[in-house]
Amino acid sequence: MREVRVYGGDFPTWQQMLAGGPGADFPKEVWLQQVQPGEFAVRYKDFKTGLARNPSGVLARSSEICRIFENLEEARADSRKVVYEHWVVRCFIYDHTGNQVDTISNAKQLNKFALVMYGQVLLTGAFCALLGMALIWIIYRIWLLISPSATADQMHPPFSWLYWVSYAAAGLLFLALVIYLRFRWGIHRTVSRMRTKLNSAISPEEKKRFEELNTLHLSRDPADRERFVKLANEYEEKIREALKR
Repeated sequence: MREVRVYGGDFPTWQQMLAGGPGADFPKEVWLQQVQPGEFAVRYKDFKTGLARNPSGVLARSSEICRIFENLEEARADSRKVVYEHWVVRCFIYDHTGNQVDTISNAKQLNKFALVMYGQVLLTGAFCALLGMALIWIIYRIWLLISPSATADQMHPPFSWLYWVSYAAAGLLFLALVIYLRFRWGIHRTVSRMRTKLNSAISPEEKKRFEELNTLHLSRDPADRERFVKLANEYEEKIREALKR
């Protein structure tokens, strides 16, 4: 078995992508060119997100590696060892043409994780439905108090399973609406506060100077790209200082 890098170089940094040019190019995959006929390569991914991992279980990007084996049985045996030690990893086995021939994962741990997640979703849904039903009931009682023409006897439908299912669904939808409105209100308040901070931190003269960013990012001149990065870093620093207040 031997380990090789998946990519031929490192991914560009945020500053390099901002500046553009040759430094912003993404590296190409080179692992398949190193797989000889009859050999099999194994790549490692996170079971939930599909992001690259290494055989040690850690998330990877530029440092992503794959293992190359002389035969399929060795690739499978090593993959089973990896997923046993790090159950969040799924192993994908490829032949020298790049075709995927097998997938190895820790089915026991993944099924256990799925069971726990589905249980949490059901419990959370039931709790939210009950909470929404309670809110509807409180609003209903308040309405009875302020509406002299309404009585509890007039408003009660037959207590059937359809009634309770509809009641639970209405409670769930009502609570979702409350959470959504609360979320929208929080975002609006946060954005307004951030806008006020930024307007107070950046003077009109500085805004006019930072407008140069709109034209510099299109330039291929190395000097312009260098000035773009410097100006962008200064602008980001201004934003960070404003948001700390």
